[in-house]
Amino acid sequence: MKFLKIIASSFHPRGVREKTTLTGSPLGFFAHSQNFVTQNDIIDLINFNLAYENLYSTKHEIDLLIVSSNELSSNYDSGYQFLKKIHNQKLANGKVITLIRNNFGRQFGGFNEAFKKFRNQYDYYIFQEDDMICHTPDYLETALDIWNKTENCGFVPFIGSTKVRKSHRRALGIKKNEIVSCHGAHGMSSNKVLNSIYEKYGSLPFNHLNNIFVDHLRYGEIMFTYSILKEGYAFGKLPKKTLLIAPAYDLMRGLDIKKNPKVLDLIEYYFGEYVKKPLYPLFKKLGLLKILKK
Repeated sequence: MKFLKIIASSFHPRGVREKTTLTGSPLGFFAHSQNFVTQNDIIDLINFNLAYENLYSTKHEIDLLIVSSNELSSNYDSGYQFLKKIHNQKLANGKVITLIRNNFGRQFGGFNEAFKKFRNQYDYYIFQEDDMICHTPDYLETALDIWNKTENCGFVPFIGSTKVRKSHRRALGIKKNEIVSCHGAHGMSSNKVLNSIYEKYGSLPFNHLNNIFVDHLRYGEIMFTYSILKEGYAFGKLPKKTLLIAPAYDLMRGLDIKKNPKVLDLIEYYFGEYVKKPLYPLFKKLGLLKILKK
């Protein structure tokens, strides 16, 4: 079997998040850390991805496609030259492919363009952002095992799956408060499943409308996997303590990779949600945000 791992990347400066935090329903450590703000940071990050590609233990062929979404008029010459240099580079289980595109639809627009370009050339497609890493050597064999054991499987999440907020359900016509989305759309699907989605929608789901973040979240991240459920397919279920992907920034710092919160993690989370957030406007008005943070 042949696999294509599609990594969404960009040379745009990004927000900094030093700590991986809890999010989702059920809660887990899915809001990943990140600190990649320059072209050189992204180049180092891609090289970190490539190093991991040579550590995996698998009998299958896996090509790695880096789709870089940017404002093409911007000065990212060193980044573009780097991508050209690594194009067709050999890996332990395949080769590197690079694709540079205009930043339309963010990472999910990139996923769609990559699938469109390489449609029907692979049996399975893996979707990943550049600041997340498949960190276990046997992640692919684990994902295939889950796929084969799940009746009518359409997507194996590499982090987990989640319910979404009422505002998103209302906007997308989701009637029940049930699990409909996989965090970041990090995971694996088949050529057959993705083609059924592509034929129905004319593309893999992404935000065609504007550059508003909430619409990228709804029509990109949520719809990317919810559309698979709508076609009657199922999500694979990860074992309780298993993560097939982890934040690159945490791996670079040698931090423990956690999935499920402990009691102290939950206390910290709910204190933030129900005490700190309501007090934020008042403390900001009084100039006391440093105290609230402490």
